[in-house]
Amino acid sequence: MNSEMGSNVQTIDIGSPRTESKSNYVREVFENAPHYLRTRQVDIRFRLEVVRTLADTVKWRRLLDIGCGDGSISLQLLTSASYLTLMDLSASMVALAKKNVSEDLAANVVIRNENFIAASFDAEPYDLVVAVGVMAHVDSPDAFLAKIKSLLRPGGNLIVEFTDSRHFVGRLGRLWGNVKEVVAPAKYPTNKLSFSDVALLFKKHDLRLVSAFRYARIPLPGIDRIMSHEMQYKLAQLLFGGSSNNRNSRFGNEYICLLTND
Repeated sequence: MNSEMGSNVQTIDIGSPRTESKSNYVREVFENAPHYLRTRQVDIRFRLEVVRTLADTVKWRRLLDIGCGDGSISLQLLTSASYLTLMDLSASMVALAKKNVSEDLAANVVIRNENFIAASFDAEPYDLVVAVGVMAHVDSPDAFLAKIKSLLRPGGNLIVEFTDSRHFVGRLGRLWGNVKEVVAPAKYPTNKLSFSDVALLFKKHDLRLVSAFRYARIPLPGIDRIMSHEMQYKLAQLLFGGSSNNRNSRFGNEYICLLTND
């Protein structure tokens, strides 16, 4: 991908924060884009692979990526016959996404530095919405899914990722997180969701679950200091398989789901 953004990319910048919700704190955390991208390499690699596989199973022309980060997850799907809207609260993430847009596809991309819940959209629905790494950080998962539902065409699809915090692996992660927060309190509380919580929201909004890929990171404190991300990814892939052959899913607390808008 080019290091310079194509001149035809449309960019929308909201400037200063306008809401009283925790989105301002979320924005502050994700402004340190290099740190997030460096520390979440295992998750990013699974997301890249699984989202690509799931998107290849459905028909779409217009795609909205909410919480797009550096854009790599959705930009890999873009063709000259499709259109992509990248949206993120973080100006730092949006800047990286701009750099990752290839010049020959710049006219097919709109980048929005906005809060999804507060944003306005035109009347044309999306065929596919991608939202990975977002559900834990929104004010209301219910309102979040309701707005996604309103933007999807009938029969359109949603690819969404979330962490089951009540899974035993998730509980281990929460325990270690609570210990760390004694020393360095979190800037805001994340949503502690379970699969059953999210499944009820899917049902409420008539979003039918088609498939789910599940995996887990190694739930050991300080694992990044003793094992490279490459090794962690290979071990997780050995246990959980790839996007087309998920195995041992009961041990996975990270869900990447494909849903249809019925």
